[in-house]
Amino acid sequence: MLFTLSFNFKTFAQEVWTIGPMLHYNFGGEKKHFSWAIELAYWNVENVPYSVDGGVEFSKKRIRFYSEVQTGIGVAGLSVGPVLEINKVEHKVHVGFQTTFWMNYFLGFDYRYRRIDKTHFNCLGTYGKLPFATKDMESSGSSSSFDWD
Repeated sequence: MLFTLSFNFKTFAQEVWTIGPMLHYNFGGEKKHFSWAIELAYWNVENVPYSVDGGVEFSKKRIRFYSEVQTGIGVAGLSVGPVLEINKVEHKVHVGFQTTFWMNYFLGFDYRYRRIDKTHFNCLGTYGKLPFATKDMESSGSSSSFDWD
């Protein structure tokens, strides 16, 4: 059903925003742990679908701020971008990057590879996104003329 919607997605809007929670199981680094995030993404699907997203991720010892540029075909895609990590225990700030491979639209799964301060993290996750359109694809010349005069 989502695959079919991916063909019609473009007809609803050329600009779409999504927002939602993410849950990741992180392995690599010193210990295995869970983290959760809230992520907001802007999509332009007029020609080549592209997106810019941003998120805040929380775990027991860290807070991460990230942004990624991404592209995809609706049911799958990839993204890459910088990460700013605040280590709450050590009171240090680190900079790194991450790349994410994801599947699906509004409910989905992803694999994220992250490198921060020479430490590699692998993250398997799931997410839910709520979409909302900002501009209609076609103004369809509907001449609903209401005159205030």
